[in-house]
Amino acid sequence: MLLVLAYKNLWRNLRRTMLTEISIIFGVVVIISTGNFINGMQRGWAQLEINSNTGAFQIEHRDYKDLNKSEPLKVTLGNSAELVERVSKMPGVRAAFGKLNFSGMVSSGLKSTFFDGIAIDVDRLRHTLNRQEDLIVAGKSLDATPGGVVLGADLAATLDIKIGDPVTIVVRTFHGGLNLTYGTLVGIKNGRHFPSSTYLEMHLDEAQKLLRVTDRVSQIVVGTDDFDSIPALMARTDVQLRSEETPFVVRGYPELIPIFSRAIASFKVITRVVGFVLLILVGGGIGNVMAMAVMERKREIGTMRALGMEKNQVRRLFLTEGFIVGGIGAVAGLLIVMALTHVFAIMGGVHLPPPPGTSQNLVIIPQMDLMMSVFGVIMPIIVGVLAAWWPASTSANLSPVAALSEA
Repeated sequence: MLLVLAYKNLWRNLRRTMLTEISIIFGVVVIISTGNFINGMQRGWAQLEINSNTGAFQIEHRDYKDLNKSEPLKVTLGNSAELVERVSKMPGVRAAFGKLNFSGMVSSGLKSTFFDGIAIDVDRLRHTLNRQEDLIVAGKSLDATPGGVVLGADLAATLDIKIGDPVTIVVRTFHGGLNLTYGTLVGIKNGRHFPSSTYLEMHLDEAQKLLRVTDRVSQIVVGTDDFDSIPALMARTDVQLRSEETPFVVRGYPELIPIFSRAIASFKVITRVVGFVLLILVGGGIGNVMAMAVMERKREIGTMRALGMEKNQVRRLFLTEGFIVGGIGAVAGLLIVMALTHVFAIMGGVHLPPPPGTSQNLVIIPQMDLMMSVFGVIMPIIVGVLAAWWPASTSANLSPVAALSEA
């Protein structure tokens, strides 16, 4: 009965109630849409990095992070070919490849300098990173041609070398000795994923022979087609590796993308600030509606009090009106956001310009964010009740005689 009466009272002043509902709906749409857009941007950015650079996750020696810079060959994984093959066949894995990190000296003619090298299995890499960018600025990428070497643009400039020139690579082997090999510069690369001044890239099998680390890699990069299944896939991989008592750890893409966690934290702050400001505005609108209702309905309130309605009943009536105002706006706003999100998904999302250092557009497809949706629905209702509290208390404390005479 109280709910029906409160609902009817709201629409006695249609214009004011509609304006309030519009403000609530607008606030809810902005709050949830902001969360959905940021959620989609996080996913789009993560998927771009995963499929072009880091993979969904990487498997490495448990001491890799501590010793990679000082003793990179001491924290390599043995029996790597068999391990890569097993990981590639796990359910949910698209492909996997091994890469080997090493360092040494590279020279061409009379010029020499130090390098940080990476050796890759080219064929497996192309299947694992299906959006691998072509960052070659001269020549070509590594292919099946033996002896090919790709250098960072700054390193090539330091050596004053051009495509087709020979290079000599000197390294310290796994057992501490020195070894060298000759190669040919087939490509010059530039981009944001590596230090251009020290970058050297060569074939995995050739680097393993050079370093005398047959069938060893520094990391195994894993790719998948199901972004949402990455945590579960990492957990299964981790369990399998631990059950064999091997010295592996599994590192996911949030850890592999250095600024990912910081960016997510910044996005969340932005969302909360937007939500807080809008909720203040919505609360003010609801409070104004309730206050005006008390002023306009003093005679009615006095009559209800004279007929025996208790103070608590009058208070609950106005609190219920605030609840209904917030609830209708919250539900309507949620439905509108769901429709807009669906439309954006059908249209293929929002295409943003390529991030610095990359040639691929960032595609943002808004995704419903559960936490922001719950926040966007519940908070207007809570704000509606809180904003109605003072007008409700004021109306409940009105004297029947004073209300009737004043009205």
